[in-house]
Amino acid sequence: MKQFLANVQGVDGYLIFSMVVFMLFFTGLLWWVFTTDKNHIKQMKNIPFDNK
Repeated sequence: MKQFLANVQGVDGYLIFSMVVFMLFFTGLLWWVFTTDKNHIKQMKNIPFDNK
């Protein structure tokens, strides 16, 4: 794979773009996890056990 990427012109931009997208996604995911209302999480956690 490394040999293939070494022969492609302009691949550096794609690698940097994919790393930026990766970091933004997981940073956003971590932000969401730590800022979500804990009562909402408890409510969602108990949905499978509700007998309706």
